[in-house]
Amino acid sequence: MTSGDSALEASPLASNRLSWAYLIITTVAHALTHSFVNTHMALVPVFRDELGLSIEVVSLMVAVPLLTQALTGFPFGMLADRVRHDRLIALSLLLTSVGGVLVTQSQTALTLIASFSVIALSLASFHPPAYSIVSELFGSRHRSVALGVHGAGGTLGMAIGPISVGLVMHFFGERNWRLSYLIWVAPALVCCVLVLMLRPKVTDARAVEASGEREERASLRSVFTLTYILFLLMLGVHGFGGNAVSTYMTTYLKEVHGMSVDFASILFGSMPLMGIIAAPLGGIIADRRGEKYGLVLTYLGQTLMLLGVALSPNIASITPFVLLYGFFGYTGMAASSSYVARFTPRGRRGVGYALYFLPLNLVSSASPVLTAFIVRLWGVWYIFPFAIAAYVASLGFLRMLLK
Repeated sequence: MTSGDSALEASPLASNRLSWAYLIITTVAHALTHSFVNTHMALVPVFRDELGLSIEVVSLMVAVPLLTQALTGFPFGMLADRVRHDRLIALSLLLTSVGGVLVTQSQTALTLIASFSVIALSLASFHPPAYSIVSELFGSRHRSVALGVHGAGGTLGMAIGPISVGLVMHFFGERNWRLSYLIWVAPALVCCVLVLMLRPKVTDARAVEASGEREERASLRSVFTLTYILFLLMLGVHGFGGNAVSTYMTTYLKEVHGMSVDFASILFGSMPLMGIIAAPLGGIIADRRGEKYGLVLTYLGQTLMLLGVALSPNIASITPFVLLYGFFGYTGMAASSSYVARFTPRGRRGVGYALYFLPLNLVSSASPVLTAFIVRLWGVWYIFPFAIAAYVASLGFLRMLLK
């Protein structure tokens, strides 16, 4: 535990109602931001049918926004260590709203890619300040639980995005899928105002102790330790496989099992919906058993459930494996995000959390393109052996990290 953490443990800020209120607001903001981000992955079959796009072009629609997020995450992380966190969170929510409106006006692959990139930019600006303030408000004793609750907001957003687009297409027709982006614009703007209103009593009290000031001067080099680099490599390998599944899951459900796009979107959205329970539960497990235990549970569980998805013969048998795959995937969120606070100095956590998302975004931008060739050559089912191999490799990296 760092000296900055000790100061925060002693502060009443870690347990008062204002801290929990701010956690709730940032969690809702997290949900609204993510509700826009993953939706286009559920729409891959729609893009192919409506716009007549090849699988390679569709893969770029997924890859370019992720690359945008990867390239801008580090600058926003640097900025998060220098400016008020609430301002960056508010900026993120504004970008989310603008991106959602732009999607409703986009009619070509190029304009859709640009709109999705604006939304990706909003997520890049949200994560470093939001995760930093949550880790600082609660200290190491309750950090994993708080980060688990905050992560549950993100998983809720990942769920409501695809589910809302599925419901919109079911009730209003497949051509009206753009409405699913418009319905979240107003709540995002309201949340933006709330974040700014609550800021004065929370973020001004974060850490003025002498020990905290000493950590504020930590150099960038203090973040790039061998342990942290190995940790980031592990996250990158795991994300490579996970994004392959996320990008083509609805395509697999439609083309192999004959599920309609709207119901495939709802099932796809139900995977992160499991994170509402799994993420806080994972935080409790990480606080009681340790972060390493939480990640082992996640990677093993995902590997076994994805194997079940790949071998299931019909929709009835595949559904529970899909849901449990989502459950195990989000169990480790609190453990991995808590590791960032453990591995990085408090004054550099904005950079630390930006780097935390960097490998995932980089490999995720490459994964759809690579898996597009796999789908073209062998078929969509082969995304599963590809992803399982990545998860097994992640366990190998985790074993190295344990040592």
